[in-house]
Order: sequence, then C-alpha cells, then structure tokens
Amino acid sequence: MAEAGRPPGLGPRVSRRQAVRLLGRLGLGAGGTFALAACGSAGGVDKVVAPTGEGTETTPADTQASFRIGDLDAKADTTAPSELPAQRGSVDVTFATASRAGPRGAAMKWGLRRFGDERPDIRVRVEPEDGVVTRLVAGTAPHVAQMQQGDFLHLLSEDAFVEISGLLSQMDVVKEDYYFVPDTYTWNDLDHSSPSPRLMQGLQFGMPFQIEISGFVANATLADVAGVSLPDSENSWTWDDWTEWDAQMTDPDAGTFGTWARQNYHHQYMPMMYSNGLRKPFDDGLTKTMFDQPEALEAWEYLIGKITMHRTSPAFHETPAVSGDQSNPFAAGKIGIWPGGRVFSTGYGLAKIKERFRWTLLPEAVAMRGGPPAHLVTDTPNLVSSSAIRDGLEEPATVLTVFLAGEDFQGRVGIERGHMPVHKAAIGSPTSVAPPPDGMQWLKAYADRPANRSRFFFGTWWEWWQRNRTLGHKGWTGEQSPAEALELCQAWGVEHLSRYEHLKPFVREPVYP
Repeated sequence: MAEAGRPPGLGPRVSRRQAVRLLGRLGLGAGGTFALAACGSAGGVDKVVAPTGEGTETTPADTQASFRIGDLDAKADTTAPSELPAQRGSVDVTFATASRAGPRGAAMKWGLRRFGDERPDIRVRVEPEDGVVTRLVAGTAPHVAQMQQGDFLHLLSEDAFVEISGLLSQMDVVKEDYYFVPDTYTWNDLDHSSPSPRLMQGLQFGMPFQIEISGFVANATLADVAGVSLPDSENSWTWDDWTEWDAQMTDPDAGTFGTWARQNYHHQYMPMMYSNGLRKPFDDGLTKTMFDQPEALEAWEYLIGKITMHRTSPAFHETPAVSGDQSNPFAAGKIGIWPGGRVFSTGYGLAKIKERFRWTLLPEAVAMRGGPPAHLVTDTPNLVSSSAIRDGLEEPATVLTVFLAGEDFQGRVGIERGHMPVHKAAIGSPTSVAPPPDGMQWLKAYADRPANRSRFFFGTWWEWWQRNRTLGHKGWTGEQSPAEALELCQAWGVEHLSRYEHLKPFVREPVYP
C-alpha cells in the first residue's frame, strides 16, 4: 500500500508526466472523459444515466423547485445566491452541481442562501456541471465541482484537484460524523476490502455530498387490500415470506404485481447477492468475477424467478403499460414491494404519489443463506479543483464543501429527500425520519449496516459493466435460463480481467485470494 495512502507517483503537486504514468496504471487515458454512469430508470436493462437514476426523475413543473445557472426562476420571493449583493472584500467561489431541480434543487437553493447568511464574505456562483471534466483537464474548472467516482479517479493525477486534508484538520472536521465511500473523494489505493471501510481516511480532495443506497419500499395500501402484514422490525421476513406475499398482492384483473424485479446492478441484484453471502464481485487480485459462487446464483435466480416463473413481477416489455401515465409502476400504485433506489430519493416519489396511496420503507429481507443484510452504497462528492489554488481560493472552496456536507445542510436534504444525507446526525433527525413515507427510520438502519459494500471500482470497470449488463439481459427476458446468463457474465469477467494490466486494488484482509 502506498505510504500514508498517497497515490503512486504523486507528490504534493503532480506533474503532467506523473499524471500520465498513474493514469496508465489505472487504465484511464489522459485527456479523455471517463464519466461513470450507473444503474437507472425503468426497464429491464439498467439505463446509462448520471447520476444514478431511480431518484432523479424530473418532477412536474408545478412542484419543481429549480434554478437556472446564474439565476433562479422568476418568483416574487426568490433571489439567486449568485445575484446576492457582494460584500466589500468578499470572494467569488464557482460551484458546478447537478442539484438544480426537484428535491435536490430545493435543498441546494435553501443551502446556498443559508451559506450566504453565514459566510457573506464568500459569494457562490453556480455553474452547470456540463463539460466539467474537460474544463478540469484544461485548468479552467469551477473551484468546487460535484463529480462521479470514475471522473474523480480519472483526473486525480492530472493535477485536477487540491488535497485539503490539512485544511480539514484546521477546520476541526470530525471524520466519524460522515458516511464514507472509499476512492470517491479520498485516495485509498482502490480499496477492495470487504466490507468496505467505514471511517473517512486517506488523502482528501473533497467532502461527501450525495449518497445513494439500496433498500426496500412497499405500497402499504396495496398490501392491506391483499391481506399482507408488512414487516416492521429487523429479521422479521425472509425470501420465502416475500414469495408468498408476492402471490397475494399479484392480481391480473387489477393489474397489480407483488414485486418489481429488474436487472439493476446497484440497487437490486448485487445487494441481494451480498445479503445472501457474496463478499464482493471480484477476487482479491482482480483476475476474475465471483459470479460462479452459489450465493450469487441463488440471488440472481430468486429475483428473475419473480418474472419468469411466478409471474409476480412485470417483465421488461410490460413495464410501460403497467406504469401508465406515471414514470414507473410503483408510482402508478401497481407494485407491492420494490427493492431499489427509491429509498434514498423519496422526495421524488412523494411528488408523484402524493396521497394516492400510503407507502413505506421496509427492513431488509433475510436472505436464503441468512447472512447479514448489506447494501451497495455510492457517493457523488463535492471536490475542490486546482482552480482554487490558481485563484487563491483553496480555503473558501473547502469551507463550501464542508458546509454542504455538514449537519445543517444535510438536515435540509433530509427534509427535501432528493438523496440520502451523508451526515450521521442529519439522517437520524426528527425531520429526516418523519413521514411520509412511513418507515423513514430504515434509511438510517441501511446506512449503519457494518456489512455494506462500495462499488469496488477499478480502471476498466465501465467497460466490464457494460458488457456484463448486456450478457446478463437474456436471463431476465427468459431467452436463456438465469444460470446460463450468469455463466456468460462470469466468463466475460474472467476474459476481461485476464487482460487487465493496470493498478491492482488494495485489500486489508484476504477475502477471495
């Protein structure tokens, strides 16, 4: 492991030559864009979107809280943060963010006003996130940028970001206060330990901001009609219970289904595999995938069986009809239990569901092998760019990232519910757990689980995942058996990783030697 978590070849400031060397080891070409998209919206195959998609649908215009770049929608009581009168001696910090609409935009609008009240000496100018990767390479980036993990790692050694570890120490940032995902705004040697490390560590270039996590939501009204008593405590339901309840809630005449099973890597089948005992998707040496393990196949077959065997989940081609005029079949009131990403973004669901039915988050189902429940967790952080050093704004830019990760702002995130709060006190506050929907306390229970996993990123993850998704799809459509499709995914993993010659991950203790 590199000394003190330092990226290989990196000094206090990174030369272009050193940048190209590390990029080659990571398998990420210099100067290009490596936008890591993730799993997403309605459909059998995860749609390529960024940020990850179940929580990011646009809300209707009449409920949408949005602001334009450098402006806010013209309303009597609004003034754009970027248009607030500049205090004498104040500095301008530019900030690129995707949080400009819906619940995320509402929280950001509130937060930048609050920040302006607390720090009138720092004037925030909001910029679009479009093209930020190219601008980082060119040295013309905003001072603070909200970015995906793949882009961060791609640009880490291009001298694109400022290490702020020392400043954070001076600001008395308590690292234990935050949920942590390695290698997203810190350098952790591509940490593939399982479970993933939970304490913020390593050289730091930003602060956590927008966490996404898997979990379960349920239509409590539909369950009541079907005579299903939904679980409300830990270890209170199993996969067998789920199968039984699916049958009760599925009604062809009413067009309802017990579950919405989907080929969703981040929010469905990988968390299910983890809860069933799979430690991680790759071996320690990153030479093959681990889909040949029985616990992986059991979870894969269980989910697909809801579509192809039990007919208690709509198939891919049926989803639009079941959804009707809504964005997905759960919002349409046609799904009993939905394992997915809606749990971290309930604000988007509230705007669509309104009061048409009562819904709730659920505890995790006990898997076939009875393993500890686990969730896949990702983060889209705010990073301090090298432009901050160029303009002498390293400290003000860092102050902004700390504020946006702090209890005050993340408490507002818990109210608007566009994503999961990253601050541990904020996620457990009364306003964050208050209904609707019911069961919001389970979001904190998900985040606190010690067996949670990160994405286990590596240099060519994107290429591997795209092909893995395509190969697995026929198992979900019934064109192949689930076992046949997963065997193809495993073979692809072996083939792809046998050619992987870039930076190998770090593992604290052997898992799959």
